[in-house]
Amino acid sequence: MKQEQIKLLENIIDKEIDGYKDIAKLYADKKEILIHAKATELFNVDEEIKNVYKRINNLSNERKKITVAMQMPTFSLTDIINRIKEEDKETAQKFEQKREQVQTLAKNIFELEKVNLELIKHGMHVTNKTLEIIIKGLKPITNEYNQNGKNITKEKLEMSSIIEEA
Repeated sequence: MKQEQIKLLENIIDKEIDGYKDIAKLYADKKEILIHAKATELFNVDEEIKNVYKRINNLSNERKKITVAMQMPTFSLTDIINRIKEEDKETAQKFEQKREQVQTLAKNIFELEKVNLELIKHGMHVTNKTLEIIIKGLKPITNEYNQNGKNITKEKLEMSSIIEEA
């Protein structure tokens, strides 16, 4: 196995880990934005998250190309570790640490996303309740008028000032 390919894999995986760290930070930022109801900032954070995921996906494709060149069955970290372990136990141990780091980051990201989804659901619930209160408050007012906008609660004929003076 070529050392330069292993080094390339290591660099790619390090960049992927950095990407996952960025995602975790962005999800934590998103949580704070949701807590403080700053909707305008939410769009920016979501856009950044998408961009980082695209970057990670591109890195994953690069890793796939290298593993194909190395004749590995898949491009998973477990397969890479198993393959490298045969030739270089020290490097395999480094990759094992990287795999554990990715797993920890993935777990943290999952938990943050779960909290964010609950915050979004709660925000939607509060918004719906607020709208219901507003609509109920307006309903009695709208019941006093017909489809033409005329007041239906007045039973007397309205007289203009001209008729009253005559």
